[in-house]
Amino acid sequence: MSDTEIVYKERPGKPKLWLGVPWALCAALLTWSFWNAWLEDHELPLDAMVVLTPLFFGIASIPGLVSLSKRRYNAITLTSRTLRVGRHTLPVADISLHPPATSRGPRLLGGGYDIPVGMQAVELGGRGGERYRVAVMNPQAFLAALTRVIAEA
Repeated sequence: MSDTEIVYKERPGKPKLWLGVPWALCAALLTWSFWNAWLEDHELPLDAMVVLTPLFFGIASIPGLVSLSKRRYNAITLTSRTLRVGRHTLPVADISLHPPATSRGPRLLGGGYDIPVGMQAVELGGRGGERYRVAVMNPQAFLAALTRVIAEA
């Protein structure tokens, strides 16, 4: 296994889906809302458009922004030497599958604030008694790949 070969890769979130579908629904809602005004007067009420368009698209962007956040902070790339989760990179040599029993809570890797909905937490041990939490979509596949990499190291 080479140093740069990716053993396990996980990219959560579907930003194209969660931005595209709500925006398409907003466009359909705006068209439906102003269709009668267009047919009757052949012009659109500009004041309503200026207020409603940013409001609808702003609210519809929330699921897409959450999906982009998951893609950034919970992306996992495991090679034979490193585990990269979001913004954090750990050497595989410093990782153990059995976290130590300490009074300190585990540190969430990736840079997010908590485990997102639809993902599960996996706890790992680190050098010097550190404890780490990683948000993963498929914990069994992640742990199997990590176990294989640690055994070969």
